[in-house]
Amino acid sequence: MIKLYKAYMTRFLKSIYFIGGCIIALAVTYAVTGNTLAVPFLVESDIATRMFFVTAAMVAYFTVFIPVFTGAEYSDGTIRNKIVAGFSQRQIFFSLYLAYASLALIMWVCYLIGGIAAGANPFGGYAAGNIAMLFAVMAYIAFMQTMAFRLTKMAAVVIAAGFTFMTCFNMVLFGNAILMVLYDSELYTAGYIASLVYNINALGQWFSNTGFSDDYANPGTPVQLLLSVIIALLMFVIGTSGLKKRDVI
Repeated sequence: MIKLYKAYMTRFLKSIYFIGGCIIALAVTYAVTGNTLAVPFLVESDIATRMFFVTAAMVAYFTVFIPVFTGAEYSDGTIRNKIVAGFSQRQIFFSLYLAYASLALIMWVCYLIGGIAAGANPFGGYAAGNIAMLFAVMAYIAFMQTMAFRLTKMAAVVIAAGFTFMTCFNMVLFGNAILMVLYDSELYTAGYIASLVYNINALGQWFSNTGFSDDYANPGTPVQLLLSVIIALLMFVIGTSGLKKRDVI
């Protein structure tokens, strides 16, 4: 599996799409954080909030990157060739996930550099939110990887990925309204359960940490971390179950 992981990393680190993504992550974080690129509703926000706001872009980035590259692995026959070479589908799955997770860490470092260069302190008040969001991105990558590995057809994966992102976004919109109704009605237990569902979604964790949502939308960093770990582990199980019996076309 280490050999596969190294091969994927060598390929990805040479990809113009990833290199460009990292450059954009650094540049946009710097520009938004420092108000060089003024986002109207963020102009009056503190510098740490402006920096954290950019993290949602990573969710959008991997919504496109993973389906395209994993889909290409199937459509080009690369995965079949790896199986013929003696690698199991399970090894391929985890090698790909570890590679994607490593790319996310590299991009996260670019995000940190951009924010720090603009004068923000990501290790201050937003430290917990940044850690929670990093875990949320890793869980989201596990979901995307599992979906791409199961659907195999690039067209189907791209459509499903777009639908997933829009569903996550709408969960935030409708989730805020539902949470407000539940807490205004003093249905606190139902409201807390709803906040857990809200934070299963990476964009839900992002919004609940931006400071733009009400406090009850955020169940706390430990809970958010636990939710992300559970989602990732669940995706690992779903993504690798029955692979030995599955033919790769």
